[in-house]
Amino acid sequence: MGAFLVRRSLRMAVILLLASITVFYSLRFAPGDPSGVQLSPVALAEVRAAYREKLGLNKPLLSQYFVYVGNVLRGDPGVSLVTGSRMIDLLGVYGKNSLILGLSAFVISNVFGLALGALAAARRNTWIDQVVTGFSVFAMGIPNFWLALLLQIWVAVELGWLPVISTGQAGAPFPERIKYFILPVIVLALPNIAYFARFMRSSMLEVVHQDYVTVARAKGLDDSAVLYRHSLRNALIPMITVVGLQLPRILGGAVIIEQIFAWPGLGDLAFKAIGQRDYPVILAITMLSGVAVMLVNLFTDFLYAVADPRVAL
Repeated sequence: MGAFLVRRSLRMAVILLLASITVFYSLRFAPGDPSGVQLSPVALAEVRAAYREKLGLNKPLLSQYFVYVGNVLRGDPGVSLVTGSRMIDLLGVYGKNSLILGLSAFVISNVFGLALGALAAARRNTWIDQVVTGFSVFAMGIPNFWLALLLQIWVAVELGWLPVISTGQAGAPFPERIKYFILPVIVLALPNIAYFARFMRSSMLEVVHQDYVTVARAKGLDDSAVLYRHSLRNALIPMITVVGLQLPRILGGAVIIEQIFAWPGLGDLAFKAIGQRDYPVILAITMLSGVAVMLVNLFTDFLYAVADPRVAL
């Protein structure tokens, strides 16, 4: 176990280093810089040069990179070039909102997706199986941005049940705040419910044809005991990998959803930072996302080993 953690930690460090180099230099080589966005188009060349010098953008790129890495290692990822806020504070506020949205969609996706998949497998070739399969195919094919706009028009505008956007959630009391993220959570969770249901159904159907399930039935166990005590547990093992891979996709897909619903999360912050050439914000969010993905993958490996002791880390 110790050797495994050391190997994965070294691999994560190398990946993060390469990712930081790629993102850092890609931002610098992209057209435009903060001076072109933050200053007036008619600003004098001397003013632009002074602004770039203030931000340290006039130094060689290698020196800028080493300054950035040194600051990060000291726990200071910098400040926003637009607002002047510390990145630690911004990541804390916006990251919490994204985490609430993403984890809510993730939990709902797992609960309903796995339950529907197991139900479809248990009632295979019946109308229940056909309904779940049809729903899965339909929901997986819906673009999330189109679904978000459709729900805004129908549920929020025409029916008036929920707010169109989520900007008012910050000042609302807790019970009322829930209504502001119902639509974003539905949009994020629905395709993943369908995704998990399809995989769970396939995994269950593969397990029920194994020899040990046949032996369990031959011993006289009823269908519910065979299904839930033997089939379901083993069918969940390959689902661990699928579920682990979907969490980063849910968090990544939140970028578009946060824009549509004006949800104050990291996706919304990153989108604005790209347009404003706010280098520290883009770098901080990118690196934080990379760390989150690698930690999720590491946790998935451990869960796989716990669920199936035959797996050696």
